[in-house]
Amino acid sequence: DIGDPGGGDLSDVVAVRDYAVERGITEKIGIMGYSYGGYMTLLALGKVSGKWDFGIAGASIADWVEMYYLSDSFFKNFIETLFMGKNIELMKERSPITYVDNVKCPLCIIHSQNDTRTPLIPVLRYVQKLQEGNKMFYLHIIPNLGHAIYMMDDAIDILLPALIFLKKIIR
Repeated sequence: DIGDPGGGDLSDVVAVRDYAVERGITEKIGIMGYSYGGYMTLLALGKVSGKWDFGIAGASIADWVEMYYLSDSFFKNFIETLFMGKNIELMKERSPITYVDNVKCPLCIIHSQNDTRTPLIPVLRYVQKLQEGNKMFYLHIIPNLGHAIYMMDDAIDILLPALIFLKKIIR
């Protein structure tokens, strides 16, 4: 993904989705991920919106530019490596917030209140745009949890909202 985050990797995800649908493996298909996977979920729902029946994004990256400016020096270096420099235009083009108006399916967002790796503020801006666009979404903010999941209770706090969402969406 170096130099192409949200490019070839998104194409791969879509190819797997298309394979499953073309072979009749499933009638409904969604996308779910945590951290970079949460980013991929939000990006896929916006850039190739007609392909998904639902999405679940945990600890996601909604806006690379805002996240860059909120990040500590270690993570700024990671982002600069990923984008092969401080490539603000590519960061904007590959940010899910750029495509939020295209989201068509129900979305569950699960995010930790104290996540310093993928800060909550850009996700809340994304959610605000979902609200403004009258999109269907569920938002779960987990208090007192950071980015990493260390305890079984933390995993349950993140997975339980996803399971409740799936129960409501998949029938």
